[in-house]
Amino acid sequence: MVDPVKMHPGLSRAKEEGVGAAGLQAALEQALRAGQWMPGEKLPTERALGLRYGVARNTVRRALDALEQQGLIHRHVGRGTFRSAPPAASAEQEALSPSDVVECRLILEPDMISLAVARATQADLARMDECLRGTDDAPDLPAFEHWDAALHDAFAQATHNNAVIAMSRSLARVRERTDWGRLKARGNTAGHRATLQEQHHAMVEAVRQRDRDAARRVMRAHILFVQAYMFGE
Repeated sequence: MVDPVKMHPGLSRAKEEGVGAAGLQAALEQALRAGQWMPGEKLPTERALGLRYGVARNTVRRALDALEQQGLIHRHVGRGTFRSAPPAASAEQEALSPSDVVECRLILEPDMISLAVARATQADLARMDECLRGTDDAPDLPAFEHWDAALHDAFAQATHNNAVIAMSRSLARVRERTDWGRLKARGNTAGHRATLQEQHHAMVEAVRQRDRDAARRVMRAHILFVQAYMFGE
């Protein structure tokens, strides 16, 4: 049987560095979204994952809990953990244009990150740091987009508000569409990437410093910047 760690660089790096629940979650999420396991395929056991990454089973369990909440896996008592099938896009989601979604994000996310500032735990901050490392090290646009989306999801998770998380993830599904990818590719320059990363780091630092005004201000500037290069506004 082929070892998934050898097949996926994100998992390999996680193994080399040692991971907590947030790091393991991020590595497994990247592998799941990259198609490491097909829908319905069984993942390694909690014990096997714990041995592979040198973490306790309760750490593995927390990572898997988060992945299950995201709908990426499902678990059956006595049977194991399985890759979930991607949810079919509803007619309403298919009708959402990228420009509509960015406008909605401009309304939602500045206040979302403000709430995250008030409620983020150390585990939430660790998840954000892992996403920053992913965007810093991303070799190409698909990898950058993966970690960019994961970072914004980490902000949503840090609110510990299920309605906010559900709304954020519903909007994020548009990022998986071809039309979104074409628009993002149009602005995929070294200069734009550097600006996005500067903003990403500033947002995480604002959350770490519990600075709600700074977090809200940088998030708004970030989305306006994305809107400008995607749609020329």
